[in-house]
Amino acid sequence: MSQPTLRETKIIRAIITALNKRPGLDAKFIPGDTLSPPSPLSGYLCLLGDWGSIQLPVYIAWRITPQQAKLLVFQLQALHEQQPLLLADYVPESLASQLHLHQLSYLDTVGNGSICTPPLFYEVSGRRKKGVKLLPNRSQQGAGSKIIYQLLNDPQLCNQPYRTIATRSQVALGAVGPVIKELQTKQLLLDDVHGQRHISKHTALRQLWEAAYLGSLRPKLQVERCTMSTPWSFDDFPFLIRKQKLEDQVLIGGELAASFFCENIRPLSATLHLAKNAALKQMIQLHLTPCADGSITIIHQFADNNAFKQRSPEGLQLADPLLVRCELLYSEKPELIPIAAALEQLYLHSEE
Repeated sequence: MSQPTLRETKIIRAIITALNKRPGLDAKFIPGDTLSPPSPLSGYLCLLGDWGSIQLPVYIAWRITPQQAKLLVFQLQALHEQQPLLLADYVPESLASQLHLHQLSYLDTVGNGSICTPPLFYEVSGRRKKGVKLLPNRSQQGAGSKIIYQLLNDPQLCNQPYRTIATRSQVALGAVGPVIKELQTKQLLLDDVHGQRHISKHTALRQLWEAAYLGSLRPKLQVERCTMSTPWSFDDFPFLIRKQKLEDQVLIGGELAASFFCENIRPLSATLHLAKNAALKQMIQLHLTPCADGSITIIHQFADNNAFKQRSPEGLQLADPLLVRCELLYSEKPELIPIAAALEQLYLHSEE
């Protein structure tokens, strides 16, 4: 079970203070040591009163963007058997309605919340967001997302010097230390008896990366939405990549890549991961025209190892399933959620 960082601790304290002001309700946080199966939960919130008591494992989030909100609901649903309680600095009404719809409990520092776990039924809504000063959360920023991505791809990297991690992640050297320390505080990186560092909870680290990528890094990478120029169509796209001899330069992601990873998918859109210095030239070579609602999204590659280790049957490079899954969630299309779940089960599931 992850341990809360200083920033998360501040959220916990603010929520407990608000709860303890309510008559007949006492709250306290209990740090967790173990939880089976391993998860990104950060301890337990114990609520007591004359009505009895309940103890709920907590999942902590902050500054929730619209893209992160969709992923957050998805992750909490996967933990439904443990009855997770979301703690956040602020839960917007749009997210609150989704949590209600899926019968997920939450509390925020403003005082809003919903808990329907007998014998406690708690409901407060409509309170506006206040300015809550929080400590920097480096692991959820762009550089943090790049660093965690490299750790997920090469778990042994966490034992390398910070300079090596920075070079591999293409971030400033000074960004590495704070991110590693946050991951250690959350007990996602642990040292063994021989002093060797290792990832303790791979699934929890991946979920942390998904939130960071969708909320911070992914919006900065998008270049353009495009459509195919006449007379070409979306179905011609794989052929055009081969015709222009771009198999080694273009990474196919999104729905089109998912159709190679999973069966019975008829792709209607694609994400192309292109090198920053070649994106415009390759768009012209592939007969792509800017279009606000085009079916092809162009984004920059943020690392040299964004590709999956295997190619498609046609010899095309596919983006890492980590990225493909996030692109499906980023699209905010409900019909792609089951495909994202299938990708996780087929390619991203790991034994802790």
